Amino acid sequence: MSIEKTRDIGILRAIGAGRASIRKIFFFAGTILGTAGIAAGTALGILISEILKRTQLIRLPQDVYYVDKLPILTQWSDVALVVAGALIITSLSSLYPAHQASKVNPVEAIRYG
Repeated sequence: MSIEKTRDIGILRAIGAGRASIRKIFFFAGTILGTAGIAAGTALGILISEILKRTQLIRLPQDVYYVDKLPILTQWSDVALVVAGALIITSLSSLYPAHQASKVNPVEAIRYG
């Protein structure tokens, strides 16, 4: 994201935005984007899980598995743990691009863009 926005970063720095401001902008933008993906993925996963649970679309050979349908159980504690882990990973993975964006030289960035 920071490579695509090099010119914008240069303009922000040229009009007086500090490195900390640029870092915050990119950190929060990355975190918000990741959080939106986590929310959409969680909602879609729960929806598909509920559809499979109610319709029992997946049948299993009973002589092999001793059950004839796929048992589906949503453990909300597991969902919460995965969401929390994904939020942590999203936040951590936003740090490096935010740091790199804050180091951009304004003159070079405007010339590059």
